[in-house]
Amino acid sequence: MQTSTGLRTTFSTKPSKAVASPSRRGLRVVAQRAVTKKVQVVLTKQVPSLGNEGELKSVPTGYYRNYLKPQGYAALATENILEEIQRQKAVEERARMEEKAKAQAMATALSTIGKFVIKKKVGEGDQIFGSVSAADVVEAIKMQTGRELEKRSVTLPEIKTLGTYDATVKLHAEVVGNFKVVVQKDTSA
Repeated sequence: MQTSTGLRTTFSTKPSKAVASPSRRGLRVVAQRAVTKKVQVVLTKQVPSLGNEGELKSVPTGYYRNYLKPQGYAALATENILEEIQRQKAVEERARMEEKAKAQAMATALSTIGKFVIKKKVGEGDQIFGSVSAADVVEAIKMQTGRELEKRSVTLPEIKTLGTYDATVKLHAEVVGNFKVVVQKDTSA
């Protein structure tokens, strides 16, 4: 470390904060690091490392100016765009709530009906020919309620004999309907 008086400067091996030192050439200012500036943008297309279309993101100014804007991936977030995003979110939320309400109504209908009867041909020892599949259950539900469900959303145990079985159907991400499937002997034919 070197110190002096007058026009000589002070030198140190340790980095310090911004330093102003008088020298023969004038004043020299040393900054610690660059300030990172960010801007609010709305994505107009899906960007794999950033987000989906319509999302509001905070990105570095250079990234927006040099990549997102020229490629047409984003636009600056103005008040009008922010209000439009709020309206879209409200509409989407309302649609999600309506879909959930419909699913809850269907779950209530399934539990009110309680059981769905499926008739199958029977062999020896009450063994049915084949098995009861989700498609059979979906068809029985459609005949009684008039509403069609997806067969992949129906969960059944393995049904190979006559009897009553518990079944569930996933109607919505948060709504599951429970009902019973009754397998009876088909006496026709």
